[in-house]
Amino acid sequence: MEAPNYDYVIIGGGTAGLVLAGRLTENPNTSVVVLEAGPENTFETGSYAAGVGGMWGPQTNWGYNSAPQPELNGRKIMQPRGKVVGGCAAINVGSWSRGTMENYESWDLPGWDWDTVLETYKKIESSKKDDTTLRGKSGPMRLEDSPRGNVMTDVLREAAIQSGVGVTEDRNAGNPIGFDIWETIFPDGRRWNTEAGYLNPARKRANLTVLTEVHVTKINFDGKRAVSVSFTRNGKGEEITADKEILLCAGAINTPQILMLSGVGPAEHLREHGINVVENLPAVGQNLKDHLRVQFGALTPLGTGETVYADASDAAQLSEWRETGYGPLSVAENSSSAFVKSDPSVPHPDIELMYAINPPMDMREDMSRAGWYIMVGLVQPKSAGEVRLASADPLHAPIYDPAYLSNPEDMATYIKGMRVALAHVGTDALSPYTDMDTLQLAPDATDEEIETLIRTTVESIYHPCGSCRMGQDGDETAALDTQCRVKGLEGLRVVDASSVPELVSGHTMAPTIMVAERIAALIKAG
Repeated sequence: MEAPNYDYVIIGGGTAGLVLAGRLTENPNTSVVVLEAGPENTFETGSYAAGVGGMWGPQTNWGYNSAPQPELNGRKIMQPRGKVVGGCAAINVGSWSRGTMENYESWDLPGWDWDTVLETYKKIESSKKDDTTLRGKSGPMRLEDSPRGNVMTDVLREAAIQSGVGVTEDRNAGNPIGFDIWETIFPDGRRWNTEAGYLNPARKRANLTVLTEVHVTKINFDGKRAVSVSFTRNGKGEEITADKEILLCAGAINTPQILMLSGVGPAEHLREHGINVVENLPAVGQNLKDHLRVQFGALTPLGTGETVYADASDAAQLSEWRETGYGPLSVAENSSSAFVKSDPSVPHPDIELMYAINPPMDMREDMSRAGWYIMVGLVQPKSAGEVRLASADPLHAPIYDPAYLSNPEDMATYIKGMRVALAHVGTDALSPYTDMDTLQLAPDATDEEIETLIRTTVESIYHPCGSCRMGQDGDETAALDTQCRVKGLEGLRVVDASSVPELVSGHTMAPTIMVAERIAALIKAG
């Protein structure tokens, strides 16, 4: 039986893949099939901001853990990845932060200058912000500020000002540094990811096919040209051919795994697993970077402050959200954040402060007590890790090793960032809301105490990227050219967070969508 054929085969129905599906099928003469490992997204819990954790079960989450991390006392760090139509933007907290102009200019890649990137973002966004020169108003991604939740958001904002962090009215416009309410993909209190913005308008088109619960096992080549994709469905092997291109959009962990299973990657590593080498490309799986977070907080004095706890089992809360889109289920505890520089000399904001308006999770025995905590993120790490194969079996998880804090400079930067956060504690704004007997880290903590807290408790912000990065032709650390084409091959591109060259001083959803929107335009232009 001859394999069915399409112009474009998209591997991965996640954040980037659905952008490509939506844009490429705007041409009625272009046929597209999307292959998604997970199910259709019929889960209400992911539709409200407080329901993210309900999407982290095995049905909708790959559920990866890192290799043991030597610099984190041998701990394995959790890394949820979306396994559902919509991908990671179906299971994430939905924050929209582009990063800075300087982030993109530092890529130094033709076609990815800030002016081009900015116009792409404006094409994507439908923002309620005022600045029409820097923000999009009518794009497919609908955005809205997170609800403040309770008084602690305003208290923490004032503490940020008093501590010297400052404030910005829109980090996605002129000034990225300072406290800001999160802009999110929850307009009217309901998740609006690339499934909503790009895929759903395209579903009515006859030239689009979406296959769910299929597991891609291999990309097949005729010489150096990618020609088809093998996958399993209902326990049986199938194949689909691509007349034009295969677009690999499986994310920063699964994309390098699929490439290596297909014979594209470091030749010696592939041969160790008995895989025939199609293209020796050592950069595949390398340059993996991720953001880290560590936190401290406190209870407020008795009778001070407010809490807002979401509970979907509470019929009143669920009814309020269903009817209005708002109420406790619409509130993300981390309602606001700030990006700052650990030192004036660094080129980009390298620290993120994420402010939470309830007590730390381990201090909630008395649900009537209010509190707060600050998560401190390291957002310009120098440490880089890798993804490699555990075996040649496509059903075996790859080895995900981000090598957290392997570069000593990262710990020094992190300690500086923690001190920026600790400076909030002594402000006139936050002091009345801090029971010092419950504060989890002393304002005058030593470097050694801070380092111990980091090594023993730090977790990921869930932003892996760069494992199949873009770069110029002579850049041996880059697996892709500046149009996301896999070097040395034809008919194959990688378009997802793995292709993003470096982490931005922001979160990774917006840059991933931007890259996909840009590549879709390049493909359509021919």
